[in-house]
Amino acid sequence: MAKTASLVFFYFGEDSYVNRIAQETVPVWKALEGYDKTVLLRHETDIGSGKMKIELSEKAEKLATVLDIPTKENLAKYLNELGAEGYEVDVFIFSHGWKNTFRCSKGTYGDNGTVSQAYLEANVRPLQIRMVWQCNCYGSTMNDCWVNLGAKAAGGSKFVSFYPTRFSGFMKHWKDGKSFGTALTRSDTKLVHTPAQAFMVVEAARRAKEWDGNALQALKVLGNNDHSRRFFRECWNGDDVPDGMSGKQIMNDSSLMLVGGDRNITCNSQVTW
Repeated sequence: MAKTASLVFFYFGEDSYVNRIAQETVPVWKALEGYDKTVLLRHETDIGSGKMKIELSEKAEKLATVLDIPTKENLAKYLNELGAEGYEVDVFIFSHGWKNTFRCSKGTYGDNGTVSQAYLEANVRPLQIRMVWQCNCYGSTMNDCWVNLGAKAAGGSKFVSFYPTRFSGFMKHWKDGKSFGTALTRSDTKLVHTPAQAFMVVEAARRAKEWDGNALQALKVLGNNDHSRRFFRECWNGDDVPDGMSGKQIMNDSSLMLVGGDRNITCNSQVTW
């Protein structure tokens, strides 16, 4: 039986404390159960103080064999260590992203840097990576990098990831033995879409000046019209917004999880490198 390990990289580096709290409630612990070794790269996030203090990352931290901060140096370090120790590794990336990069910490929360494809390829030795799940925007642009580093499968969004809450659904299907591709597809549900789409209407009104819109036009950004395409081009996807799509279709297309490598691999697959 192969030794398995999980590496979770969790860092958004938000300016907004409210946004940070919301993101920290993601049940990361689900990515740490059932492995022989677990590495959690994450800053602690506490609410309150004294006896009233609540540590949001406590459950995940208790499951972690190794706990450290989410710098690019630590990411490379622990990937190399897991590789040298002979583990089959599942990698989970929770971060903001852009083409060929995602955000990391420079050591203190809010002091932000980036992990680039070039950095990983230069500093990580190829290892036995079973799969890589990514919620960072433009995660698909990192797929080839992960495959080149040894991943049998890697998944990330086509462009901006408007539905970052698909993690729990993915983990359920993955641990149930569904293929990597199927787990990604089945986690992409209307239950995930609806709140994000409703939020986008509010966001369009809040940012009306950025796309030369108004409150009335903001109500139409989920439809198929010039207002929706202008909003998504100016505020989100730039030239990656296609003509002829409604706002909902733009969000769905942008968030589509693309797979590099073998989409049919499962958690029970006997794989060789």
